[in-house]
Order: sequence, then structure tokens, then C-alpha cells
Amino acid sequence: MPFGYQGSVRPGVDVLKRGGDVERYGVGTGWWVLAGLVLAGPAAAQQTVDLPAQDKNLPVAFDDVFRVGSMDGADWETFGEIGGVAFDRQGRLYVFDRQSSRVVVTDASGNFVREVGKAGEGPGELRQPMGFAVLRDGSIVISDMAHRAYVVYGPDGTYQRMVSFGGDGSMIVLGDLSADPRGDAVFMGGGRMSISMSRSGPAEPPAPPTNRPIKRIGLSGTDAAEEVLVEAWQPPRPQGPQTLSGGGMRFSVAMAGPRTFEPGLYVGPLPDGGVAYVDSAAYAVKVVDGNGTLQRVLRRPFTPRPVTPALQEAEKQRRLDELEAGEGPQMRIVTSSGSGAPRALNPEAVKEMMKGQLEQMQFYPELPVVMNLATGWTGKIWVVRRGQQPTEPGPIDVLTPAGQYVGTFAVGSTALPSAFGPDGLVAFIERDEFDVPTVVVKRLPAVLR
Repeated sequence: MPFGYQGSVRPGVDVLKRGGDVERYGVGTGWWVLAGLVLAGPAAAQQTVDLPAQDKNLPVAFDDVFRVGSMDGADWETFGEIGGVAFDRQGRLYVFDRQSSRVVVTDASGNFVREVGKAGEGPGELRQPMGFAVLRDGSIVISDMAHRAYVVYGPDGTYQRMVSFGGDGSMIVLGDLSADPRGDAVFMGGGRMSISMSRSGPAEPPAPPTNRPIKRIGLSGTDAAEEVLVEAWQPPRPQGPQTLSGGGMRFSVAMAGPRTFEPGLYVGPLPDGGVAYVDSAAYAVKVVDGNGTLQRVLRRPFTPRPVTPALQEAEKQRRLDELEAGEGPQMRIVTSSGSGAPRALNPEAVKEMMKGQLEQMQFYPELPVVMNLATGWTGKIWVVRRGQQPTEPGPIDVLTPAGQYVGTFAVGSTALPSAFGPDGLVAFIERDEFDVPTVVVKRLPAVLR
């Protein structure tokens, strides 16, 4: 019985979270492989920089600039589900409201400038927007799964063109987007998901991935021009389909998804057109130039912690508690018998299946040191280390691409900014006690710009 999020998916199972976010809910089985330091490119072309072991505390001296978003505010600043924020070189703020299929633009003081995009079928209208990026000149790029294209708006907010994903359209690969600072292109890497757009899924099971490509996607033509900048490391996974069962249901997915606590791929663009990224369990930030050549690896001597049986049971219980409380990832399964309209399965049956999935949960043997990474406007690298609790963020390190250790923000002193702009501008997405989203814009001190 075919299933999927408007089709069949790989790897793993898509989960539809509150507000429409799609994320991976890993259930894979497979090899237990310790994540050593895997380097891309010729060994002779890279330099290893060992950074200090002792943290140097950074003060949180951010100046408030403005905030937008309110339940009682004007219509333009009543946001549904914020899918991303960004700045252009003039310091204007862009807020991507995925739920409303629009982008709200303010000036550098938080005053309303315009709205861009709306839901619909016409030119410049959005059907199923997913990814979002803003080029430094103010051009907006939105990946639309239903259009199977990148929708591009000019710096003045007018619709410019639609750039096809390319290929035959039977398989779509989505990932996190970030703007190439040099313009007319975006990077895609991290958060990757492959979706079969055919009702019955691919004719042949796809081969398991052997790497996680970080791509530069040119947007000047009618079709996206993809170039693999880096082939990041992919933790090995077994071949063949995986069976999921529970709640009276049983079905297969094309291949095993990521194991719980498996090393993520975190990518940030650099001013020269290169990227900084982390792809293993070790603290190893890899800096690649615009030609894809590995320049250096920035390391700090932090060791991945083992995933013990007690930690595994605690994580299963945490997810079970979330599921019972109606929190955490929410999964929706749509079936089709080949005739008639697709039908969503009963939510209670899906819930029981998700409980069965928890029982089958497989774990990576180590807790990766790094939980996230972002890069600032001038290239500084912000690295979020894992906290004492496996699912909580810890200290945040600030590094330069050349290998200088700037310092560390203590646990809980600040979140990782959701966007960086010129002159030290940063944006944070916050939610109040009523779950209403707000974007808070601050300015960093000179040492962090």
C-alpha cells in the first residue's frame, strides 16, 4: 500500500510538525561506526589548527535594535509559522512566514516596507514553499516543492522568474538554503530530504547515500545549475527497505533513516564563496574555499560521549512522554489504493505506530560534540556544542575561518542567532507563553562582527 507525504519518501519517515515543518524522524537500523575525523580533498592541501582547550568567556553585550511580531500588532506583523529570517546589505530584515506563503520586509529600524509573495497558482505565487534565502542585494529565493522550482523575487520585491529544480521531476531533494555572499546562487546542505513525487514511489529502491553533498546552486538560468562544492561524510547505513509497524499497520520505507544522535551536517557560507561545515561526531570544523578545496580543520579537544543503554532508555521515554502529551514531531500518513482520493490514516492509529517505532529506535554509538553551526556576515563561525543533557544546547564558540579562537558564550547566556546581517546585526526568533513568534533584532559588539 503506497504511503507518503503526498508521495513516498526516503530515507526514513517524514513527520509533519505543528505549523507545517517537515523533519526527519530517524528509525534506522545499521552499522555502529565510530565517527572518526574524515577529511575531504587532498591531505596536503589542508592545515589542522588545534584551538585552546580552556574556554574564554565572552560577555553578552548585545544592543537591542527593534522587534517585530505580535498577536495584537498590525496585520503585517502577525506571523503564523516563521520559516526563516535574513538580512540584506542595507540591513533590511526579511521574515519568511511559511504558513502565509509570504515574506515580510522591514527597514533597518523595523518599519514595514513591503510583503512579497502569496499563496496561489499564478506567476510569483507560492503553492508549497519550503526553503528560503536572501541574497545580499535583497533578492529573495524560495524553494517551492509543488512548483518543483526556486521562485526568485528582485530586490524591489517584484517577481523575476522561476528556476526549475531540473531533472525529470520524479525525485526532489530538499535541504537548508543559504545565500552565496557573492550573489546569484544559494548553497544547499544539511537538513536534506529526498521525496518521490510519483504516487507509487520509485520503481527501484534508491541506492543508500555514500556522502552528503554541499551544493552551490546557480539561479541565473531557467534550470538550476548545481555544482557539488563538498562531498561531506555520510555515516554508513544498511541497504534495503526497512519495515515499520504498530497500531495495526505495517509498511516499508525505501531505506533506513538516520539513527538517533547520528552526526548532523551543519553548513555556513563564507564571504569568499566557500563554506564552513561539520559532518562528524568530533569537534572538527572544516573550512573550504570557493573552489571546494579544504583549507583547514579547526579542532578543540572535546571528546564525543558514549550513548549508554541508560541514555537510550531515557531518550525513548522522553519521546514517548512528548508523544503522549501531543508535543514533539507529528506524523501524518496518506495512503492510496490506486483509485479515488488519497486518504489520511486515523491519527490514533498513527500514534500507535509511532509508539512501535520508538521501540525499534536505533542509536548512533556516540553523542556528537557539535549540535549546530552558523556563520556571520564577515565569516566568523559560531559553533554550538552539546550540553550536559543530550538534547540540549551547550556553550557557543566563536571562531574565525583563519583559525583564531575568539571566545565562548556560557551555557544559556545566548541562543544561536537565526540570521546575521551587516554592521553586527543579528536576529533571534522567540516565542511567548502563547506560542506567538517574535523576531528580535540586536547588534553585536565590534569583536564579534
